[in-house]
Amino acid sequence: MPRITNTRYRGSAYSGDERVFWLPDSPPTSVIAYQGAPQTIAVMRRSIIGSQSDFATRNLAEMICEGLDSKDYTSEYLALYHFLLGHSRYMRDPRQVELVRDPSVISKQLLEGRRPNLDCDDMGLWLAAAIMAVGGQAELVTVAFADQFYDGRRQYSHVFPVALEPRSRQKIVLDCVAAEKTPQMLRRVKAAETWPISA
Repeated sequence: MPRITNTRYRGSAYSGDERVFWLPDSPPTSVIAYQGAPQTIAVMRRSIIGSQSDFATRNLAEMICEGLDSKDYTSEYLALYHFLLGHSRYMRDPRQVELVRDPSVISKQLLEGRRPNLDCDDMGLWLAAAIMAVGGQAELVTVAFADQFYDGRRQYSHVFPVALEPRSRQKIVLDCVAAEKTPQMLRRVKAAETWPISA
């Protein structure tokens, strides 16, 4: 049974009841006070960059893309997106906890034939890691559907990756939560922030 370390930081802008759980490939699992989108994105970035040396995601991405033509980057990104869409299901995080799962954990579950329960940050994290695992460039986008602020900071409620097509430089939105309703979701956005991922 993995040991759970519960650490709360005092003086946070949040009430202290919100926490981030980091679910790495091996214990212990860490729990830290939740401080909003920048903190979650920082955890996601570290995980995506760190996953480049774990071959579970690369192995799975190769299997997903093996029937595609060489250098068809858009098809690679869309194949990864449709695979995750068809082999996982959306499940919200606990009410006051932000769970963030390592992409290698998700890849291993998928390779075992399991259907992981993921929320938007887990799906976005895995897709961005998979895009980078096949040599692509990805960014994370946080969006707000309402003008909500806490302690002067905008509150974002959703995150998804975009992939950069290297030839046209066009950005491809890959949102497994909105899926076929992505155009409608984008029209509802009140504010957005883009977070580059760099190694």
